[in-house]
Amino acid sequence: MRYFHIKNTIIGLLILTTLINAQSFFSMKSFGEELLSNNATALGLGGLVSLHRENPSFPLVLNKTSFYASVLSNLVYGKYRENGRLIYDVRPMLVEGKIPLPYHFRIGVRLSEIFNQNFDVYSETTSFAGYHYQRHVIGKGGMYRIGINCSKSFLNNKFSCGFEYAKILGQSLEQWTFEVLDRNYITLDTVITGYSTHNLKFGVFTDVSFLTIGAIFENFLTGVINSKVISHNTIVDSISGLKFNLPQGFGAGIIFNKLTNTKFYLDIFYRNWTKTLIADTVVTKYQNSIKYSLALEHWFMESYPLRIGMRYYLSYLRDYQNIPIKEYALTTGSRIPIANFGAFDYSLELIRRFGKETKETIGRINFSLAFEESWKKRTRRWGY
Repeated sequence: MRYFHIKNTIIGLLILTTLINAQSFFSMKSFGEELLSNNATALGLGGLVSLHRENPSFPLVLNKTSFYASVLSNLVYGKYRENGRLIYDVRPMLVEGKIPLPYHFRIGVRLSEIFNQNFDVYSETTSFAGYHYQRHVIGKGGMYRIGINCSKSFLNNKFSCGFEYAKILGQSLEQWTFEVLDRNYITLDTVITGYSTHNLKFGVFTDVSFLTIGAIFENFLTGVINSKVISHNTIVDSISGLKFNLPQGFGAGIIFNKLTNTKFYLDIFYRNWTKTLIADTVVTKYQNSIKYSLALEHWFMESYPLRIGMRYYLSYLRDYQNIPIKEYALTTGSRIPIANFGAFDYSLELIRRFGKETKETIGRINFSLAFEESWKKRTRRWGY
């Protein structure tokens, strides 16, 4: 009986997890906000997945050692009925390095955020026996991918395929405060939840005439959740080794590059969330998520592109009234070359997210720094 009580407690906490701190004012249940793109270039093009760095076979040709780091700056204004809040944060999103090898092989390492579980939410005030009660829940944490990838180009660099193995680690810390407003009475409980699993990715990339095609498949192995509830400095409930399975994801995209100095992008990514398992039980509250990205990139000069995109995203989560959460975004960005170093990429996103009664406007600025170093050795000339 104790195991089932603990299991239900953990599942309940996962479902009640609410992302608000610079993420969302909706009831973001379970694993948090799904982050499908982690770099400024892809985000400036509507949030590409299959056609950029999330694909382990990207790029088709790598002739330089590449290092890439990305930071997200996030501003959220959310409104529920007549109440509004404004929240801001800055956090790293991606660190990645790739090295070219002989025979058109490449290897790389990657650290990226895949779910964000930061939140800060107040419940509505309720009344009982002449007193007013309110809950305040603050959460911190997320889930991160630490992976190594390998890819190879074939057919005169017209086709590449790649594979990535990643360890998924994460931890969330939640502080649950119960306040009796009339008497300034407060109780505080802390919930610490840890996640551990493995992720496998396979991707392909190819050039066919004036089209570039990318596809990606990702699968999660069975993982474990460990959690404990601390009240008055005492562990009052805990569980270890609760199994969970995140769902598979599929993506595909096309780049149309027949026009001079202009490329058009179409990217789709789908995840089958209705197959999610926690403690070998299907989580029926989830819906399948899908993202569409449409964008163009135009070079006014050789090293200065203009990127414009739009995105539609149907979240795997629903709001507290069980209404699907939808997201529309307009994006733009560009690149500033840095001599003898690489480039500085940036993008801007204007996002509108809504359910039934909750609506929010999100502004995001993404910065990425790309370092590139020639793989070939320099040759001496004129005796020096």
